[in-house]
Amino acid sequence: MERRDFLKLAAYGTVLGMVSPLLLAQEKAGKRPNILFVFSDMQRARSIGCYGDKNARTPNLDKLAGEGMRFDAAISNTPVCCPFRACLMTGQYAHHHGMISNSVDFYPKVKCIAETFRDAGYETGYAGKWHLEFPKKDSNRTFGFPAMGSQYGKYTHDRDPVPDTELAMKFIREKSKGEKPWMFFVSWIMPHSPYKAPKGFAEHFSKIEIPPDVPAGDARGYAEKNLPDYYGMIECIDNQVGKLMNELEKSGVADDTILVFTSDHGDMIGSHGYKAKRWPHEESSRIPFLIRYPKTLAAGKVITDPFGAPDIYPTLAGLAGVQVPKGLDGMDYSQLLTGKSDKPPRDYVYMEMHYAYVPWPGWRAIRTKDMLYARTVDKPWLLYDLKKDPWEKNNLVDDLSSADMVKKLDERLISIMKQTGDSWELKATSGDLDNWVPGGNKQGSQNLGHSYPGEVKSSGKNRKKDDEGD
Repeated sequence: MERRDFLKLAAYGTVLGMVSPLLLAQEKAGKRPNILFVFSDMQRARSIGCYGDKNARTPNLDKLAGEGMRFDAAISNTPVCCPFRACLMTGQYAHHHGMISNSVDFYPKVKCIAETFRDAGYETGYAGKWHLEFPKKDSNRTFGFPAMGSQYGKYTHDRDPVPDTELAMKFIREKSKGEKPWMFFVSWIMPHSPYKAPKGFAEHFSKIEIPPDVPAGDARGYAEKNLPDYYGMIECIDNQVGKLMNELEKSGVADDTILVFTSDHGDMIGSHGYKAKRWPHEESSRIPFLIRYPKTLAAGKVITDPFGAPDIYPTLAGLAGVQVPKGLDGMDYSQLLTGKSDKPPRDYVYMEMHYAYVPWPGWRAIRTKDMLYARTVDKPWLLYDLKKDPWEKNNLVDDLSSADMVKKLDERLISIMKQTGDSWELKATSGDLDNWVPGGNKQGSQNLGHSYPGEVKSSGKNRKKDDEGD
């Protein structure tokens, strides 16, 4: 049996529950694929050439998309730093892993992704921004990664991506010589605000095209000021991606490695008159997701089906023939990626934001291939036909001709909330929550001249500039 056929069979067996015999056979066939998971911070999908952005200078990411697959509707279910990272680690929704805002205590009850792969025989490592609290009650749990401060357990808030890239390259060179498969995560802070590109990059963007969803006035001025540095940081990140791709080639493992590039959430930068993230809009919630695995995945394919952060864990496990624990919310898309199925395991992404610019209890949303629908606790809020209106310029929620669609999606969203155990009453007891109460220093700081439901103006006390810095 060819190895690529065996990996497809192993992924198929995961779905059918026939994992153990397949894993035994796989050990005889050869080691499983390595996994290099690379993600930036606050990078929206519309910031890369392969996603149609004319401003972008991203030759390496465009090459990765051409050699692998590009997800067109990858969504950050809770688009803010800590919740996404917890979704990635646990394969669960925020209301299940508990990280519903930044800096909430993180005590996952399921085996995390690196723990699962470590127990399946993988060497693991991590470099860069972590942003999840290591357990205080159980200091021995490092979620499957090397202990903090060890050679391949570097958890930093250093904005310079180069040291993290170099550590990843060193790991690739060393571990690729061994018999065990490996999994390494690289988490870069760029292009997160503050908007300041490294020297030699921002200069390339003196002339940029402002997105059509940025309104005139303060919002446009904000975008014109910050987008050049935003794109400069992204070009810097693209440069680092190129270095990692070259290292995989030089180490002779490019064909044996699943390479992923994504981001934890996007960034509004003036779109719709808003800043930062925590919004259901495309610039905040839609993220790049590129995946390459030459032995199994077709090159140049675009996946248009919605794909969420909790789906990453089971999908990588499915591609590697690794059994996942019970209790995950995410779905395994490996059958769709490998061509074993032409239908996704789910036709929507469920989105939730408990503490946001729409004050607690926030908003909930459903994202299908063509539609985005969001509501607050009181009433429907947003409805966009993304196929006809990709820049979300026409909110149909109060359009009489769309009343049936609003009713249909609202009923479905409420049903999904119940099915998943989400609740408008869910609260956290730690983290940055005081900042998000009506009138809090963060809740009221993001307006660029366009209001939102439940907005209460901040008193200005302890008010931060531009973004909350998470």
